Amino acid sequence: MAAPASADHWQAHARQWSRIGGPLRPCAQDVAIMRAILGPAPGLGLLLGVTPELTVLSERLISVERDAAMIERHWLPRGSGQSVRQGDWLELPLAPDSVDFASGDGSLTMLRYAGGYARLFGQLYACLRNQATLALRVFAAPEWPETPQQVADDALRGAIGSFHAFKWRLAMALAGQAGDPDIAVGTIGEAVGRLAPERDALAQRAGWPRADIDTIDAYRGSVAVYSFPTLAQLRCAIPAGFEEIGVFYGTYELAQCCPIIALRLHK
Repeated sequence: MAAPASADHWQAHARQWSRIGGPLRPCAQDVAIMRAILGPAPGLGLLLGVTPELTVLSERLISVERDAAMIERHWLPRGSGQSVRQGDWLELPLAPDSVDFASGDGSLTMLRYAGGYARLFGQLYACLRNQATLALRVFAAPEWPETPQQVADDALRGAIGSFHAFKWRLAMALAGQAGDPDIAVGTIGEAVGRLAPERDALAQRAGWPRADIDTIDAYRGSVAVYSFPTLAQLRCAIPAGFEEIGVFYGTYELAQCCPIIALRLHK
């Protein structure tokens, strides 16, 4: 997950989680897709993070989250069969061949491309049983990137439904412009300030709550790095042994950039 140096970013993110909306958080449609992928009795699962919406996937679930503030504020178990462990996704605190499935929402975006992806898949290979299923919602940049100015123009003419969709489109545009899936979180915040410096005017023209726009303050000075590969780049980072069994999309705003990829592990 995020490096220790980015702890302040994650603590700020934990404090304002209630203001974070779709597409940054999964909706009922995403959860339904994941449940269909995993089936009615998926067994013991690994949840990457403490995304509250995903604890419905199984009565038996181990959540792994590095940040203590996220655990304290947002871990909401649904029964005695669910537990949380503080730990790093790149050093999963799980026994080999011990879990039946893994799920996560935007988890790969928290890692650097492609080295972080390789390390995570290596950890998953070790702890998942043979024939285990993975259901991961990913944030995949479009194959033909927008420019940051195009995204800002759409926002200012009221053509983007939420600040969170705007923020993700802008992040993907910045990554595309740089020719690198990795983008510093601080750079995203700076771009928002540069392209739309007057927040009240942005709120009025875009139709967004000012409080949602202010969540960008958590990005100020952050040393965290997000990654937004295209789906083709993502597929290149999935190692042998993980068979793609489907890619599924919702119908909400920006769903085309938020697919759920289903994989099966063959050992």
